[in-house]
Amino acid sequence: MIDINGRNPFTKLSYKEINQKFGGDFGVGLGGRVQEIKDFKWLDKAHSYDVPFYPQRTVVQFNSTYMELTGRQDRIRGDVTFGSLFFLGLISGVIYLGFIILYDEFLTGSFLLGILASAITLAFIVVFIYLLALLSTELFSYTYLPIRFNRKTRKVYVRQANRQVQVFDWDDLKFYMATTYKDGGDVRGITLADDGVTITGMFSLPFVNSLGADRHDEGTLLGHFEFVRRYMEDNDKQFKEVKSAVRYVHPVHEKRETPLVSLQRVKLGYHASHVNQENPNTFRLVLAEYLLIPFSWLRYLGRLLSINTSITPKFSPEIEAECQIDPNDPYDLNKNLPEGNVEDANQPIWKKLVFSLALILFGIIMLFVFAFFIDIIGAIKGYDTGLAYTLLYWFHLV
Repeated sequence: MIDINGRNPFTKLSYKEINQKFGGDFGVGLGGRVQEIKDFKWLDKAHSYDVPFYPQRTVVQFNSTYMELTGRQDRIRGDVTFGSLFFLGLISGVIYLGFIILYDEFLTGSFLLGILASAITLAFIVVFIYLLALLSTELFSYTYLPIRFNRKTRKVYVRQANRQVQVFDWDDLKFYMATTYKDGGDVRGITLADDGVTITGMFSLPFVNSLGADRHDEGTLLGHFEFVRRYMEDNDKQFKEVKSAVRYVHPVHEKRETPLVSLQRVKLGYHASHVNQENPNTFRLVLAEYLLIPFSWLRYLGRLLSINTSITPKFSPEIEAECQIDPNDPYDLNKNLPEGNVEDANQPIWKKLVFSLALILFGIIMLFVFAFFIDIIGAIKGYDTGLAYTLLYWFHLV
């Protein structure tokens, strides 16, 4: 099945090509059937749900022709980067020690211990290769995976995690609410084969509710689905209601997000997912979130590295030809940003300068924090690492 989570590095493989090469029935349909979907609730595209609209800061472009949203993983972009790099560093050390042990055991020690060390080292090499592949899903990739809803042609264009573009007919899509605790709750659109059960295509709406099947989450997910569903309806009144719900536009289709915007997106991942995140008040942090600042800093660095090594995705000229925007469209929110839009372009120069200086200062502080923790761990184990003192010396503070 196409990996809607964007975290399977092997989704670039084509099931069709595998079947043709090796034969068999591997990955029929996309490898899934409706009966195999667990913890879900069907949604009706023809039914109007009486819920508030929840764009949830996922809008990239909005106009009378189409609405483009970010991909499902945008809120946690960078987590895989810093996590993979961290474990790659640890595993590299283990592999290095493994080769040293292999050399000693095979030449001067026990042959059986050498075989055991070989098996363990090989296992870590496999994990190392997997982490490299996992890292490729965020580094040197796309800055985001767009989902574009064209209300004129009634088509949906989705750049999948396997970097391919899949085109869906809105009228052929069936939607369900997935409420799994493992990956968080989301709303997924699928297409089915003629048998009515084999899944032939799938994508997820971008908003993910981190708490899964909680009753608040279900209402928020439904509000996110209704936001998209109403946009695709041929009704001017509903269209204007949907437009009025958008208070934030994230125009990453034009350029990479700036460090300030990256920080805002990282902060967004720490806020209650059952509230309307278009409301600026959702940026108020609670005490527990302040305690996670060191972890947030790592996430932020991972996001910066991920975003700035990737390119902005573009749809094909054929798709763009189907998505022509009226240059005088009064509902083009990219030309007429919503009031209060929190975007770097709206920030005064002095604020950008202060932010840049604060970013550098905070980075230095975090270096000392991490060095201090490493020194503590070293002291517990009986080692004097002296990293904090070394940093003090480098910065001429001692």
